[in-house]
Amino acid sequence: MRTLSLLLIALLAFASTGFADQAAATPQVARIKAQVEKRGVGEKSRVRVTLSSGTMLKGYIGKIEESSFEVNDGKTGKVTSISYTDVQKIQGPGLSKVAKVGIVVAVGVAIVALVIGIEYARTGL
Repeated sequence: MRTLSLLLIALLAFASTGFADQAAATPQVARIKAQVEKRGVGEKSRVRVTLSSGTMLKGYIGKIEESSFEVNDGKTGKVTSISYTDVQKIQGPGLSKVAKVGIVVAVGVAIVALVIGIEYARTGL
């Protein structure tokens, strides 16, 4: 009887950790799926997909299914089916918003430094 109780406790402990991992992955999968559906299908829906393995794929979304989507490489014509659970990050073409803001801030700092340098040289301080 005691062995059976210990076995049941161990089973419940391992089962609960499995459900926790699955529940944690669900919001990520839902977010990725929503991003894919928002972008739509066709050559104008270009994406860069980073997989959990670290692999990066570039192309356009060719097909959207319930548990996966396809990325078509425009250069080679290769079609890759990707499960939503395998995706770490999905981006559109070009720079992210953070990169664009960083560039604007850097340009602003450079302009201020240039104005201060010119004023310093002009007044001879």
